[in-house]
Amino acid sequence: MTGPPYFTTSGVPVVWYTNQPLYFTDPGDLSSTVNHAAADALVAAAAAVWNVPTASLVLSQGGALDEHVSGANAFLGANGPIFPADVQSTNYLAKQIAVIYDSDGSVTDLLLGNGASDPSGCRQNGVTESVDSIVPAGFIQHAILILNGRCTGPAPQQQTQLQYQLMRAFGRVLGLGWSQTNDNVFTDSPQPTANQALHWPVMHPIDIICSSYTYQCMPQPFTLRPDDLSALTQLYFIAQGQAGPGKMDSLLNASLVEGHLSFATGEGMQGVNIVIRRWAQFTLPAQIEDWYTTSAVSGSLFRQSNGNPVTGPDSSFGGSEGSQNNQYEGYYILQRVPMLPGSWQVLIMETEPVNPLYTGQYAVGPYVANTVGPSGSDPVQPEGLLGSYTQAYLDFSPTNPANSCDTGADGTESAPVAVASQGLWSGLLCGYGHSAWSSLSVKANRSFTLEVTAEDEQGFATTAKAMPVIGVWHTTDALGSLPGVAGVGEAFNGEASGMTALTTSFTQPNQLRIAIADQRGDGRPDFNYRARVLYADSLSPATVSAAGAQSPSAEWAFAQEMR
Repeated sequence: MTGPPYFTTSGVPVVWYTNQPLYFTDPGDLSSTVNHAAADALVAAAAAVWNVPTASLVLSQGGALDEHVSGANAFLGANGPIFPADVQSTNYLAKQIAVIYDSDGSVTDLLLGNGASDPSGCRQNGVTESVDSIVPAGFIQHAILILNGRCTGPAPQQQTQLQYQLMRAFGRVLGLGWSQTNDNVFTDSPQPTANQALHWPVMHPIDIICSSYTYQCMPQPFTLRPDDLSALTQLYFIAQGQAGPGKMDSLLNASLVEGHLSFATGEGMQGVNIVIRRWAQFTLPAQIEDWYTTSAVSGSLFRQSNGNPVTGPDSSFGGSEGSQNNQYEGYYILQRVPMLPGSWQVLIMETEPVNPLYTGQYAVGPYVANTVGPSGSDPVQPEGLLGSYTQAYLDFSPTNPANSCDTGADGTESAPVAVASQGLWSGLLCGYGHSAWSSLSVKANRSFTLEVTAEDEQGFATTAKAMPVIGVWHTTDALGSLPGVAGVGEAFNGEASGMTALTTSFTQPNQLRIAIADQRGDGRPDFNYRARVLYADSLSPATVSAAGAQSPSAEWAFAQEMR
């Protein structure tokens, strides 16, 4: 999703600059067992899966690359890999997608590290994709796909597995993210039905490992599911009456559902998976599908990372992904929900948490560094009667979500509040981008430790809500500057679950300014935290005899002795 400062648009899906991108294949053989013609056939089959009537995209072969790409003509430069001229992103007008047949694994090793091409790693490194040119207007210009020839062999299943991985890689370079739909197919809890397996999307984040070849775990592995088609439609939509030859309107025999998922305070609740089942007309008793047809994650158009006072603005590419408009914070869109037979149907909408495994390169939705558990319990929301071309808007909330957003006692950067006298306090990082600011006076030759533990609404420590980071400044440090004393910009470095800790020491007396923020720069009504300062201001008695005495006393939790 586009957003400032890199992109010139905001909250718009990143798509190809042309609806007819071409791929160009390596002129060499893929391996000793897969010659050039067989490799081209494998690539054509993987690409053809994405040519569907309901999306404007047409993906096809444009010809061959100028040379066989290998370690002999590809190498690492100061700013990354350097490929032959016709494979480079500057050649995007002539060749949009370069498909490299890495016959000896040298290119895979070049990109991923020595040994990455070893056949033992083929589940992860059979195909490597790279979108290496995205322009500020929000368009993909160029991509590279590397097929690891060492993952082929005499068994036909090896080539089919590579085709399956390439199909999923094509989905990624076309702009699709991962999806969580009928996730019990992956978790096996509850045990999935045949229909649930048939509606487990091609773009699921992590494969099931049920055999030597993961494609065998998925029925009809080379058929896009309704959820895949919905995502592809969102990227390459065909408006009513605009379908060209071989295409059809995206919402013909389908409907669109959008809206907001919100806290009781009205703030959007992002990072929640919204799934839909269908109820066909004139079926009594109700014949509601036992599988989910399509899904969407709330807030997926909202910004991925806001930065925070401790680490500063997010200057990575992720800091430009997603709109800064808070209207998108809990917004969801199910672009294409297909119709059951008949002129209308009822949709049953439900919510669920995103699987905690789906982070980083497997992230589903806007939360990449960590998933965030929903607040409240999952609702079941009927929405009907929807027919072909219907575009419905539905705002709703989970049952009993967090409903408080009182941050008046938190202080601000320019006016921090004094640390509680007992050194223990609780707070709430409520409101997007909110940080809590405190002040503390320390004496010379002292040290202190600040521990901040993220909590859920029941007061239990958790890693599925806020990701606390801590910064410490001198009060004389400029407002808006990075921490002048110490900072911990990565959450959960403490010894206990959900805890972030910072320890620092002083040789001179100091008046300090302390910030507690979310690592992503987020803030919401369920981002509770508990803080504790461990600091000894004075010790009494100061000395004891060599013979020993009763242990000296000190308020280690926190003591600001006023003597």
